[in-house]
Amino acid sequence: MARSTPPHQPPADGRGTPAGDDDAARAPLGDSAASGEGAGLRAGSTAYGSSVPGAERGGPGGRLPEDVRGAEDRGGSETPRVHVNDGSKVSRVDPGQLEAVPEAGGRFSSWRARRRAARAEDAAAADGAGQAGPEPGEGGSTVLQFPPSPHRTRRRRRLLTLLVSLLVLLALAVAVFFSPLFATRTIDVQGARVTDPQRVQDALSGYQGVPMTRISAQDVKDSVGDVPQVKSVDVAFRPPHTISVHLHERVGVAVVKDGANLVLVDSEGKPLDTVPAERRPDVPLVDGGRDVLSTQKFQDVSDVLAALPADVLARLDSAAAPSGSAVELTLKDGKKVVWGDARDSEVKSQVVAALVNSHTVDGATEIDVSAPGHPVVK
Repeated sequence: MARSTPPHQPPADGRGTPAGDDDAARAPLGDSAASGEGAGLRAGSTAYGSSVPGAERGGPGGRLPEDVRGAEDRGGSETPRVHVNDGSKVSRVDPGQLEAVPEAGGRFSSWRARRRAARAEDAAAADGAGQAGPEPGEGGSTVLQFPPSPHRTRRRRRLLTLLVSLLVLLALAVAVFFSPLFATRTIDVQGARVTDPQRVQDALSGYQGVPMTRISAQDVKDSVGDVPQVKSVDVAFRPPHTISVHLHERVGVAVVKDGANLVLVDSEGKPLDTVPAERRPDVPLVDGGRDVLSTQKFQDVSDVLAALPADVLARLDSAAAPSGSAVELTLKDGKKVVWGDARDSEVKSQVVAALVNSHTVDGATEIDVSAPGHPVVK
């Protein structure tokens, strides 16, 4: 790039510096003055157009000043770079006439040359590293990959951990609830005395092959509840393949007539089984047939039967409530026990047990304990 030095200021009288004094004027610039280097940009004689300031103020006819004309007469070799008439106007120089001046020497120039050489070496080293490193991106530039921030790394790890945990939970849920890993293969029925165990197995057959995690205890109880002999059920799951069912059966306390057969019922009047008359269980017969089961009479009889001692209950043949709440019992030896209503059943049961087990009722046909404090034996 061409560069120019500041124009030379002529003397105050308006006359340019003599050609012979040109080198002396430039001598303070340093060593480059003697060698001709760093002299700035030179302008030939054609750099001055018709509007040269000297022509405007120098003399008539627009002639150039004498020092300029003298330089031109001497061949133009000592023509000043820029002719300045005064401090307010400067002659314009045609840029096409500028010439590059060799760089000046000295310490500054040497330092700048060394800096340029060092930058060139750095650029060459960078180019070599770019060839050995990653492929340059668009425009030939190399894109450097910075390491991710710790926050982003932790967040990515947390997301990955959460995803893995969800997948593990999903796999466990599928294995537990839908795979045959915990499928039901055995149903163990316990406590069946009156109940047919096979009937309970049939009621629970729908759970065979179903994972136990999908079966609740209430489901098992509802299924076994259709079996009349079962009052309640205890359910225990024994992984991996067994369901344990313990039955609490209803206790038959009486029978009622149902045509030619007998129906065994519990204390609540719930039918448990139907048997022929000749196979009557060792329980008392309640008069009134199946129709009495849903009445208050049966409930009063049931309360009396529940209060009797076991030895008296074993001697009992039948029970009835012929008049309202008055209960009458008949022993197997034919004696009749007038119980009355269900009040004071505990005291009445003790009085009956004492009389039946003594010889005071031998030959008697009726024992009246409706007033337990004053029993009557007839």
